[in-house]
Amino acid sequence: MPVELHMEAVPRDMSFPDAELAGSPNPAYLHENIAAFGRLLDHNPRARIVWVHAGWDLTGERTVALMRSLLGAHRNLFMSVKSDPAGTPATAPFMPGGGLKPGWLAMLQAFPDRFVVGSDQFYDSPPIRSERARKFVDFLPPDLARAIAHQNVRHIYRLPAAAH
Repeated sequence: MPVELHMEAVPRDMSFPDAELAGSPNPAYLHENIAAFGRLLDHNPRARIVWVHAGWDLTGERTVALMRSLLGAHRNLFMSVKSDPAGTPATAPFMPGGGLKPGWLAMLQAFPDRFVVGSDQFYDSPPIRSERARKFVDFLPPDLARAIAHQNVRHIYRLPAAAH
């Protein structure tokens, strides 16, 4: 069974960039956590770790460069993509005028079997996150869209193929 991990990227000790936005009980100061994350991934290479909320963060540190580095070093790391306008725009997958940022597309193409679509949509809220998840898939090339939108879920979570 994969482990889903909710974790802000903190590559160095730092003040929380917008502690008020994060809300209580989040701390005002954050300690580096990427080295420990690497140790967790190395501890059991057969464990599947899904780091959720790629494309949405509150520290502004979950960059394409950081994610690519970790994906390249750890074959047991997978990611679930979330797009929410309340996150940090610099680390979001979308360009301001529409479409995917080239770095995001290159990362997805380099690791096509390591991503799934997530929304973190609350069902008593307007469907903005699920709408943005659909938009994300629509911007992908067809083969990548099939993989990320549904094929990878079966592989990562070891689900049986659906009967037709």
